[in-house]
Amino acid sequence: MAKLTSEQDLKKELAKGGFQRLYVLYGEEKYLVKHYTNTLVNKVTNKKSHPFDFMKLNANADLQEIYNACEQIPVFSEYKCVVVSDYDVESLSESDFKELDGYCKDISPSTVLIFSMPTLSEKKGGKFRRLVSTAEKVGIAAEFAKKGEIALEKQLVAWADKAGCTLTPVNASKIIALCGTDMTLLRSELQKLTAYANGGEITEEPIRLLTVKNTETRIFALSDAMMQGDFKGAYSQLAQLLEQNEKPEIILSTLGTVYIDMYRVRVANESGKSMAEVAKDFQYGKREFVLKKANAGAKRYSTATLRKALDIILQTDRKLKSTRADATVLLETLITRLMLALREEL
Repeated sequence: MAKLTSEQDLKKELAKGGFQRLYVLYGEEKYLVKHYTNTLVNKVTNKKSHPFDFMKLNANADLQEIYNACEQIPVFSEYKCVVVSDYDVESLSESDFKELDGYCKDISPSTVLIFSMPTLSEKKGGKFRRLVSTAEKVGIAAEFAKKGEIALEKQLVAWADKAGCTLTPVNASKIIALCGTDMTLLRSELQKLTAYANGGEITEEPIRLLTVKNTETRIFALSDAMMQGDFKGAYSQLAQLLEQNEKPEIILSTLGTVYIDMYRVRVANESGKSMAEVAKDFQYGKREFVLKKANAGAKRYSTATLRKALDIILQTDRKLKSTRADATVLLETLITRLMLALREEL
């Protein structure tokens, strides 16, 4: 039937009424995979998930369990709805996959079989692509990509409105800047904020006080303190990250990404390139917004200093991965060296 690549397309398809026999729901944005799996199940079962007419199988289900569930005749509903979550088709033998693929092409008209990937990062191997291809031909394959910042702002505003609260796009953008772009986390944080606002406006103060900052945001705060020459603030941010059990490798990797972004932006500015060109050349995709932060930071560094900073980070990375040196000491030394490199320039 079709491959769908947007929420709007799936909404239109579901609004038509009637159902396909096979659905494959997958993609990077796991919140949407889970949300539309539940939406589809509710529509198929008319919100009455009776055990005779609805069955949910996990990743450990064998093929015979799937077939048996699909072959049962619905009793209280028009369709038998079967959901198989996070099923790794790549782990099947070629003969077993061919058997499953053949079965999917000839499912009973009274059955709706849904392969949903709400947590599994699906492997884009040959078998999975073939399952998607089969769904495109006999049913629906829906892929949910990560949303861009503007789309997420609109989603947050809509969620707040539905909860009886007011949220401006500017403050929605601040939530995203602090929490990141994962929709599951954003939904959770907004529920906390709407409960606090209690029907009023969600303002900047509770956003900064109540939201859980993601690792990238906290490391941006660390890098900001460094760029401002704030030794105390930088070490305080590092201490918080380590106290919250963030892995030293993650801290170093994310900090390295911050400096790589700044270097790219700095070189682009010198060569007359736009942010859009940088985003396209280095495939930032939905993460293009990070270049705005990088641009502000890059103005404080010369190109030579950024190159020196990247070399210092690389040296630290090698020591962290190849020696038994204490990770905390390595990170503290890294911060000192980076801040001294900036001070040499000032």
